Amino acid sequence: MIDHTGHLSLTIEEAPAHSLSIRPTSGGLAFSITVCAEQEASFTSFLPYASVGTPIGQQIEELYYQNEWLAFPYATTTLYYEPHEAVLVPEELLTPGQEGLWLSPGRDHATERLAGLDTPRVALSVGLLEEGKSLVLSWDQRAYSFLRRRHSTLEPLPYFIPLLVQRRADSQKARGHELVLVLREEGVDCLLLLGGELVAFNSYPIVRLLDAEQVAGEVMFYASTLWRHFGLSSAGDRIHIVHSEEGTEATVAILRASAQRLRDILARYMTTVGVEPYRVLALR
Repeated sequence: MIDHTGHLSLTIEEAPAHSLSIRPTSGGLAFSITVCAEQEASFTSFLPYASVGTPIGQQIEELYYQNEWLAFPYATTTLYYEPHEAVLVPEELLTPGQEGLWLSPGRDHATERLAGLDTPRVALSVGLLEEGKSLVLSWDQRAYSFLRRRHSTLEPLPYFIPLLVQRRADSQKARGHELVLVLREEGVDCLLLLGGELVAFNSYPIVRLLDAEQVAGEVMFYASTLWRHFGLSSAGDRIHIVHSEEGTEATVAILRASAQRLRDILARYMTTVGVEPYRVLALR
């Protein structure tokens, strides 16, 4: 699958024996291709978008037209997306096909559309069946529709799901709450765990990803707000900071520096503060 120059060499006939995983970011498309029989990523890389400042749907379409192997008939295709919104909903209250009713109840879509700010979004959901809950999320409708047309086996998942599985397993072995702060380019996702269960979820935007000190300050404000709201204890509960390592070099660097700075600040008040890098797609 990899030629003598280290580049991907895959034919359309070989694709059904492989699976594709993709993670769109604002700077490009991270992807990995796995041989189904081996269950380990055989090729992982990052494709930067050709244009800057255009809608993500258009950027993904351009990459697919430039790299025809992306649309090959893979056995499975997993889309790890960064949601615009997300809310935790009891399973018994969720009606199939009406997930969008749980999102943005206060948004003025008409005003946003007139101002050119309203981006059509699709409502998606993922069940946490063992907990009797579901996460309802939204993502770019144009990008999702395009990928759905290209991949009949597309499985959309929020990018933090593999991390959630890992942290839930660790939470089962520990006492107290764990607040997981996942830093990404456009925001921070906050997951509150107790005894292996996701008890709360919230997302906040990062206003400007330019300065690590500023980003750390923003996230510190959000974390302290949640900490007080849930009445957590600095002695019995803990914080785990995660920073994305998928994206452009500049984005990865500022997220890494922001996470380290945030840890330094939190360590003044907390007994247990962890930090780790996070990649959805496995490295070669």
